[in-house]
Amino acid sequence: MSYALEVKEELTRLPLTDNIETLTCLNALLHNGFELAMTSFTNFKLSFQTRSNAIMRYVIKVLLGVHPNLKYELYQKQIMRFDKPNLYGLRITEDSNLLVEEFNLLEPNNEQALEILEDDHLKKIYLRASFITSGSVNDPKTSNYHLEWCLNSNSEALFIQNLINSYNLNARISKRKEKLVIYIKDRDGICDLLRIMGVSTQAFKMEQDIIRRNVIADTKRKINFDIANQSKTNEASKSMARYIKYLETYYPLDKLDPKLKLIMEVRKNNMEASLTELCRILEEEYNEKITKSGLNHRLRKIKEIALEYSKKRNQV
Repeated sequence: MSYALEVKEELTRLPLTDNIETLTCLNALLHNGFELAMTSFTNFKLSFQTRSNAIMRYVIKVLLGVHPNLKYELYQKQIMRFDKPNLYGLRITEDSNLLVEEFNLLEPNNEQALEILEDDHLKKIYLRASFITSGSVNDPKTSNYHLEWCLNSNSEALFIQNLINSYNLNARISKRKEKLVIYIKDRDGICDLLRIMGVSTQAFKMEQDIIRRNVIADTKRKINFDIANQSKTNEASKSMARYIKYLETYYPLDKLDPKLKLIMEVRKNNMEASLTELCRILEEEYNEKITKSGLNHRLRKIKEIALEYSKKRNQV
């Protein structure tokens, strides 16, 4: 089962506690999930399709919660592909006109929309039901965070965008072929919206995946940083080894500061050690306490002496 379907089926398990909630839920389902067709000049047919048995049961439960004697037909289409589940369908014929008129399906019902916008609990019910039929969300295991509603109606798209943005979530609208898409790409915004709609289990799963990915990314960054630092240390050590070898070969070491000779010896015997490790070795093995800054200064001095002496020798 896909992550999006897991989210939707979790939403179907949330209870509707009274008649107003059930009416709001059915309003959202009809406006966003049902297809409306004319069978004659004055008659309509409403139909709904889904690949989820749980979603179909939920839609029927909501329909009968408002109209217990509603007449409908169920059908099932078998999909001859192993990666696609069967398609479940529902048709309403005789009672379609009743629903079309009651929920004003031929044009936007501004009065109902205002009632929903003014009630925080009804906003969540409407978002929840509309997402069940028209929403989708990417699996958090991918790095492409995306949650959307895909709708046919311009007025419905604007209404759902207003509902989402009433929670300061910055939902946007784009066009995809003949559809309007309301979407959020911010991962924190997606988690917030899932929790607003009541998706606790899958929101927690998304947050866990985000944390896991952040930990992995942070570990990789630290490893890469350590590798880069080690490469710099190795390169600096190789250069210093050449300066030390040159001085030991050509420079009169009896004229060299004993402190610099000590640094040359320790560096030569610990070529892969960092400056911090060299400071520790000097203190523990040679009783020479020195800071990283002081050690770096002495190494630069060794380099300068080697370069200056090399220049003098070449001029002679």
